[in-house]
Amino acid sequence: RVTLTFSLLLLTSLASDPYSTSKTARRERNLDHLDIETLAYYLGINPKTKKPIEGAEYVGYDVAVMFYAQWDRMSHTLAPYWDNIGTKLRAGSKQSKLIMGLFDCELNFEHAELCTSVGINGYPTLLFIGSGPFYDTDPITRIIGKDRAAGPAGAAIIPRTVKFQGNWHYTDSVKDWIRTMQGLSRWQRWTSQGFLSHLRKGLLGLLQLGNNKEHISASSLPVGIPVSSGSNAQTSVLESTLETVTEAGELMERAASHASLLLENMLFPPDKDAFKAMVDADAWDKKNDSDPEIRVLRSCVADLCLDYCSRLSTRMTNEYLDELLSGELESDYDLKAIEADLKNRLGAKEAYCGIFDDCFAEDFDLDQCRPEQCPFSQNGCAYVSACFDDGIKKEYAVALKLIEKGDEFPPKEKTSAEEIVLDSDSKNDEKSNGW
Repeated sequence: RVTLTFSLLLLTSLASDPYSTSKTARRERNLDHLDIETLAYYLGINPKTKKPIEGAEYVGYDVAVMFYAQWDRMSHTLAPYWDNIGTKLRAGSKQSKLIMGLFDCELNFEHAELCTSVGINGYPTLLFIGSGPFYDTDPITRIIGKDRAAGPAGAAIIPRTVKFQGNWHYTDSVKDWIRTMQGLSRWQRWTSQGFLSHLRKGLLGLLQLGNNKEHISASSLPVGIPVSSGSNAQTSVLESTLETVTEAGELMERAASHASLLLENMLFPPDKDAFKAMVDADAWDKKNDSDPEIRVLRSCVADLCLDYCSRLSTRMTNEYLDELLSGELESDYDLKAIEADLKNRLGAKEAYCGIFDDCFAEDFDLDQCRPEQCPFSQNGCAYVSACFDDGIKKEYAVALKLIEKGDEFPPKEKTSAEEIVLDSDSKNDEKSNGW
């Protein structure tokens, strides 16, 4: 019970808002909860393209990351031990020159994309980032396959990284692995940048010894991307961040407009049933995709049903966790029992939400997925009825690339003789220009 409770608290702290697309790096105890930009900086990859940055340099300290997923039971098992190792190694301090972090691979699509680019193929996966290079395969064993030669976690595909290949249930082996990799990283740093590199350069190198010192001035290592002299990696990350912020600003404007339209329809819902309209127009069947209005209606209804059920599920999950952590529920619950209990509660509150995941997976082919009238409570029905709003229709038409932003929907048909003639002339011009 204590282990489950602690791991839930530790791992769910990143997922308090499942709809968030970005998070700010922060430190709790000795563990850093990493965002995309910070992890990309440590890895030396572009956070936008997820590809290695040419000339990316070692950041001056080592990083050990636990990649996990919220639903993975093994991640919850390892979490408290990972925290304990971070405490013992004094991760995050200047003396340790080590950051130990957590990264949720399935928080959103961007997180999943980054994990795929790093070669994460299972949970939990432990990755060490140091001054490197590290060799997890050799030319002979690589003949049998690079991943198999490296170990069960597969070969590391990003420079200066290596994966833990042992059994993490023996937690002391994880701690020893981190210490060993730190030793190799330190040796590589000495031979490439430190005293030994100057010995190889002779007298001139010794005279320049004082000009190549690492500077980590704070008592604690920085949280997030540190302020530096402007390396290629940092410049690339900052450029990508600026682009992301610009896109986020535009997205927020559209989201605010979308939310305003939804709120207005919740307050003053139309006297129409979106599900009845779906059945009447046979909109559940994709064979009618040629009709843009039907396509928009189906996309909107499915999307708003998903959003409504997701919000309800999140609210009920948070209430359930409060009960679980306060001791109001039985203490012998496992994660499978929790998932089943939550699904039953959701189905009791909104029966259609209880089957929506299965309906979505089956493309709404099942009869129970196509009710003849709205299956939700009054609030849910009012929410989905927003699909009748002209503004909402235009938003979905633009998203589906049926019209351009600013165009009318549905598109006006040409009816006047003048428009038909103009259209004919235009086609003739196109043929002429084509020749």
